[in-house]
Amino acid sequence: MPARLPWTAGLDRFGALLSFLLVAFLFSGAGGSDNPWPTIIGSTANLGSLVVGFSSTGLRDNGRRTAVFVTLGLIGLLLLAAFDTTTVAAGIGALLQALVLGAILGALVRRVVQHEEVTLATILGVISAYVLIGLIFAWIYLSMVGFNRGQILDPASTDLPVYYSFVVLSTLGFGDIVPINDLAQRISAFEAVTGQIFLATIVARFVSLWGPKRLSRPRRPDSETE
Repeated sequence: MPARLPWTAGLDRFGALLSFLLVAFLFSGAGGSDNPWPTIIGSTANLGSLVVGFSSTGLRDNGRRTAVFVTLGLIGLLLLAAFDTTTVAAGIGALLQALVLGAILGALVRRVVQHEEVTLATILGVISAYVLIGLIFAWIYLSMVGFNRGQILDPASTDLPVYYSFVVLSTLGFGDIVPINDLAQRISAFEAVTGQIFLATIVARFVSLWGPKRLSRPRRPDSETE
């Protein structure tokens, strides 16, 4: 069998996944029409996160399922590259990206909750999952730009609204970008609730893993503590 690339080998290699996701977070939708390079870098990072996501979460172990999601992801990228973001075709492409990232998120969370103790891989997986949630909702908002004829956000944007999505997810609520579409308002509220539920659930899971581990450690004899 051919050797695997180091950054695609093995389950729970969430460090590489997080690296690609953070690059996508920093550059996607940040370029505008005057400077295409941030968009190119962000798109490349999105593609890298798909590849590493399938590898590190075990999604690739099912050949048929992998083929379906890879096909959907490629179709989405082609639609986004070929059509303006205000078109229905680009809206479909953005929705396909959200769907594929959602599949990776589900597989990632399943892997993380199977850990029997908190390790570095567990922490990196949780951070990756949180970033994935923000990116998924960003793609959903962008898809609405294509499907909806009216304005979604104020000020309007035809780029991937990563900044807005993470402001909502973290419940910062700066107010410099606001949803003015009824459905966008409801999705924004749902994203904020999702972020809070995710954090509360993960903290509870960490405590349940960390507590028994600490209690199971042998206590030092009294003579050693005197």
